Amino acid sequence: MSYKTAWDSVKDMNTRLSESVVKSEKGGKGGGGAKLTAFGERLLQMYALTDQMQDMVLEALQDQAIPMNSLLDVMGHFSLKTSARNQLSGTILSLDNHLAGTDSNLDNLNVYLQVELTSGLRLNACVTQSSCARLSLVVGKPILLLFKAPAVSIFLEKSAGESCNQVLSIVHEIYSNSQTTEVSLAIFDEHKSTAPQIIYASIDTLLANQLNLTIGDQCYAVFSSSQTIVACMS
Repeated sequence: MSYKTAWDSVKDMNTRLSESVVKSEKGGKGGGGAKLTAFGERLLQMYALTDQMQDMVLEALQDQAIPMNSLLDVMGHFSLKTSARNQLSGTILSLDNHLAGTDSNLDNLNVYLQVELTSGLRLNACVTQSSCARLSLVVGKPILLLFKAPAVSIFLEKSAGESCNQVLSIVHEIYSNSQTTEVSLAIFDEHKSTAPQIIYASIDTLLANQLNLTIGDQCYAVFSSSQTIVACMS
């Protein structure tokens, strides 16, 4: 690229963008010259970030387990990582001041959400009134449910009248040491309409031995609505 072409490109950027990218000075005591403006510095930094984002998007494209029909779901797989192993995407079906399916008194502090996952499964989540307002939660909004593996219990049978989430699952993988056993559970989907969503449970190895779980067994992943963290796009 010639010197003239380079300067023509700089002038073009300065004209097209809302602020100047390069500031030039002619002659004078310091001999003149050109330097990036503060906006130009930020533009270069943004270009570097965009390059990183492109790499992450291509990586997500190669992962067949990541659905491409939800921006929130894609962003959740390569954005900020958390210590919460469980990350389920869904859509808000309802918001109420009492837990769905119960006759509990009106709760003036919390909002109970019913969320439908991509598999069609419905789960309950709980947030405070202030969090609901801050996140602008409304019916139809896509969200992520985050919760830690130790918050998940495993039962062989469904408990009648239990207000916690009880998710019929298939044992997918089991990893154990002398103290802790981590079990990955594929959420049961009789229609197999989507790639299986996984719930991770971390339980005491003694309890795991008592349950006598093997890969392919059916069981219930149980966790409280109050243990879920709700995340969404702004």
